[in-house]
Amino acid sequence: MKKGLIALVMFAATGLVGCGKESVPSAPAAADPALVARLPADADLARLYEQTCKACHTAPLSGAPQSGRPADWAARLAQGTEILLDHTINGYKGMPPLGSCMDCSEDDFLALIDFMSKAD
Repeated sequence: MKKGLIALVMFAATGLVGCGKESVPSAPAAADPALVARLPADADLARLYEQTCKACHTAPLSGAPQSGRPADWAARLAQGTEILLDHTINGYKGMPPLGSCMDCSEDDFLALIDFMSKAD
């Protein structure tokens, strides 16, 4: 039991290591439960989101643009899809390379960005 708990804590801590520290002025101090609960409609995309994106993109103190908060994404989207995809694949500031998603294709990344950058 202890080994399982220790492994879970280590996994959670490892997932947050990639979260950036850049300022996100529009993000609230605490995670919005409604935004934390939202998932992509596609089951495969939802699995990828929960495994790789959700830890940082629903934790306001991470510095990552928050999922479901278009204002957090506006400046990033204004740079263009090519830049966003490059930052996702190669890493940028606190964003780990490939967003720590070794199973994601470019199409997956674009779909995840699209999902996270829009409000329901």
